[in-house]
Amino acid sequence: MSDSTEDADQAIARMGYRTAHAARRAEIGAARRARSRNTILTAAFECYGREGGRVVRIEDVCKAAGVARGTFYNHFDDLEQLRYQLLEEITAEFDRAVHHMFGGLENAAEQSAVAIRYYLHAAEKNPAWGWAMIHSSAPGHTFGEMVWHNSLVTIRRGVDEGLFPIPTAEIGRDILMGAVTAAMVSITRGTTPEDYPEQISTHVLMAFGMSAETARALSYRPLPSLPAIAHDTIVIASMPALGDIGD
Repeated sequence: MSDSTEDADQAIARMGYRTAHAARRAEIGAARRARSRNTILTAAFECYGREGGRVVRIEDVCKAAGVARGTFYNHFDDLEQLRYQLLEEITAEFDRAVHHMFGGLENAAEQSAVAIRYYLHAAEKNPAWGWAMIHSSAPGHTFGEMVWHNSLVTIRRGVDEGLFPIPTAEIGRDILMGAVTAAMVSITRGTTPEDYPEQISTHVLMAFGMSAETARALSYRPLPSLPAIAHDTIVIASMPALGDIGD
């Protein structure tokens, strides 16, 4: 092998090593950044997930997370962005599991009933999750943007099917979100009977224009168990155990 060929091979080997080393460093950096972000989200969950957690400051989250204020701003622009991301974190997989169950249900009325009951029973089983949902919600995106959107889609389907004789789906969405939010506060305070989610579901469906008999029948049907979710995708360790809700 000539000296020039050997030098070229060595150069290629060194370049490959540097590339692999840089890739590994980037991978380690990304993992460290993800852990830092998750630590802040978990701390935010702890701050918002209590009855007195309505007013939370960046300083409170940083103290709970054990990080400097600058670290907070490496991940979030402000508290509003943090609340948005927190809601998405604690509702995304849950709402996906809820909607996974919709395929086996009869229509939008039954889907609305089980969704209301799933969310309220989850708050009953895990008050910290319920309080975090309540305190981190923002006007116009109650329980997160995805939940806000999906509820409107379901109610609009009920209106189109003639099940909900209300003027617009938006009216139904606002009735549902207002009732469920208020009911979640009552439930997390521990002042409600065991079937309170079913009572709320009954009266929401009645507000949608359904008869009391039909609304009650739908709301008291056996609640199917939610499927297990991929817990490794969830930052917050204190999520409700979905398989424990229903049946």
